[in-house]
Amino acid sequence: MARRAMSAGNPLPAMACYHCQQCAEKYLKGFLVSRSIAFRPVHDLLYLLQQCSALQPAFEELAPIVVILGRYGAGVRYPVQGFEEPDVEAANEAIKSAETVSAFVTQNMQL
Repeated sequence: MARRAMSAGNPLPAMACYHCQQCAEKYLKGFLVSRSIAFRPVHDLLYLLQQCSALQPAFEELAPIVVILGRYGAGVRYPVQGFEEPDVEAANEAIKSAETVSAFVTQNMQL
């Protein structure tokens, strides 16, 4: 969905960033579910990453990515003080970041 939001004749970077946050959230939650780990029903990527890192410390390397993507969960949907609307460059970075999370979790699901 993020790629679609950017490929339209009129790119929608905020929408793309939101879907990237959602992608990372679902992958982190999927990892926890695959390990039968209970977690609070939140959208907080840092919290989810901490839960994953408790099982596999290698997840900590995703922290910088998760911090950036985490801003897009609420920031693009609700008025958040100090939030700047993402531009095309930010959206393209968010897509790469979501792909990184996806690949990392997929690789670590097999360990």
